[in-house]
Amino acid sequence: MKGLRITAIGIACGVLAAAASAQGSGRVAICPWQFNDGNVTSRTTVTDTLAKILERHGYSVLTQGTVEDSYHSMSHSMRLQNGIPGMDDLGRYARSVNADHLVYGTTSWHTRSIWVGTGPKTISTAEVDLSVYDVGSGKIVYQRHAVGRSDERESVLKDIGDVLVTPLITVVSGGPATPREQRAAQIAVARAIRPWIHHDDRGR
Repeated sequence: MKGLRITAIGIACGVLAAAASAQGSGRVAICPWQFNDGNVTSRTTVTDTLAKILERHGYSVLTQGTVEDSYHSMSHSMRLQNGIPGMDDLGRYARSVNADHLVYGTTSWHTRSIWVGTGPKTISTAEVDLSVYDVGSGKIVYQRHAVGRSDERESVLKDIGDVLVTPLITVVSGGPATPREQRAAQIAVARAIRPWIHHDDRGR
């Protein structure tokens, strides 16, 4: 009986430690994303995938609607460089939403039909440029360019399987382009954020 109580206490302590670690990971705001091509569903997949990955690794992701409303209310006074606010504006915006990190970037798609075997096959390639701004240092602490293709197979699981939370969107030959854009976006986003996630995990 005593052994059971000790085990129960140990489990409880482990749960509390995990919760404390999650709370200590910080608050993240995903800034309004910039897109080239892609439909509404594919674009939503980008920010949804990013939010789920961050949450899995203990970050508190701010509600997207609140983040975007605050951004748009301040955007008229921001000095943009290639569509990106300067360091001072990023810091001011992060403090306004009480975020420890800002994640922002762009996604573009190239979707085309190729002939495979006896018929056409739709393939989509997504490119993601992702940056992380750290409020404490007042600097951009991470930048990454990543590419994902909708027709990738086994190598995908090895490359991004440890950070991707939801299963990859299933695609079949032919058919509409949307699921291919979604799958390509999932792969590219996971590849882009993975090195920062793992580096930050080691730092805690």
